[in-house]
Amino acid sequence: MTTDFMNFNGDSLDNYLGHEMIEINQESAKSRLVINKNHHQPMGLVHGGIYSTMAETLCSYGANFNSDGMFVGVNNNTDFLSSVSEGELICSAKLIKKGRSYQLWEAEIYHENKLCAVSKVRLSRIK
Repeated sequence: MTTDFMNFNGDSLDNYLGHEMIEINQESAKSRLVINKNHHQPMGLVHGGIYSTMAETLCSYGANFNSDGMFVGVNNNTDFLSSVSEGELICSAKLIKKGRSYQLWEAEIYHENKLCAVSKVRLSRIK
């Protein structure tokens, strides 16, 4: 698998949403998303799926960046702490546990330095 870990290119959900990678290394990753009306649920707030998508993508990229093989998300538990309707979201993910067949990552999503969502993402090696 050849991946440009600094971009969400091609026909992908993250590229469509405007999700952008800021940095990535062996134990952490950081990304951003500028909110637009397409990210809203009917009440005008950012849809919970946006937070979950940012977290799972960033944790998946982190797991694949630091390992041989291919890791995919098998569990994503996201808690929503504060609602947001405009501005920019910053997602910071860090490795919690790295095994041969799985990895556990935690992502925190901020809006204007205020924590608005926390996710734990478990990834399994499929190749």
